Amino acid sequence: MKTIYIILLLTLSIFSCQAQIIQVNDMEEALPYFQAADAHTLAIFDIDMVLVQPSDPAFQMANMKRHSTICKGIMKQIPPDKQMIFLSLMTVRSSPVLIDPRMPEYLNHIMQSGCGEMALTANLTGELDGIQNMQERRIESLRALGIDFSKAAPYHQSIVFDNLASYRGNYSVYLDGILFVNGTVVSKGEALVAFLQKTKSTPTKIIFIDDREENLKDLEVAIKKLDRPIAYQGLHFLGAQKYPSTMLTEQEFEARWKELASAAMSMS
Repeated sequence: MKTIYIILLLTLSIFSCQAQIIQVNDMEEALPYFQAADAHTLAIFDIDMVLVQPSDPAFQMANMKRHSTICKGIMKQIPPDKQMIFLSLMTVRSSPVLIDPRMPEYLNHIMQSGCGEMALTANLTGELDGIQNMQERRIESLRALGIDFSKAAPYHQSIVFDNLASYRGNYSVYLDGILFVNGTVVSKGEALVAFLQKTKSTPTKIIFIDDREENLKDLEVAIKKLDRPIAYQGLHFLGAQKYPSTMLTEQEFEARWKELASAAMSMS
């Protein structure tokens, strides 16, 4: 009875007029927030540090949090126009691993509610580091781990958003249920609004799970600018911090970060 009561309270709070941002420590804790999802709900997932993270311990959340001073120092040394290249190299020079081995199971469970499911990521599009198509590479790597957003995608055609700002000569792209924002020159909120308008999608509820609170707030502000009411729930995911990462010394961590930073700064 207590569990039912908690779920009822969550359901009522999620879709009240006032949007919320709630912290969740893992995907199992997030599931009750999808309890009332239906065909008019759009469930949106960030990818990195929510579904997957690099297998290299130097780029896993536990070590980055432990050596946060080194992270901040090296990021300051990387020019702003190269920082997204650096972050993207983390994902292509180290194969991804699931934050939780049950992640595909959780996504399938949510999909069974009949809601639309898509991913929203800052991942770059186009060519990088010898990879000709970054978006296709990311889709393939997720499918190898059992995650396929094309199954419950709210739209089934590819889109190039050439009406939005470009970065490195490439645009935001939607492909197989994933909206690749292509860096930070376009915000996640701006990209999602462009997607909803382009596809004429009309969800009445949006649930977005991301590891960065600023992205959750950005989406909330962007949705409020639409000319129709959409209930919004932001879930701030902290699960990557619990991943059992191999702890690195300061020297090991700094060396790996400097190596990747040097590679990023040499690229255009």
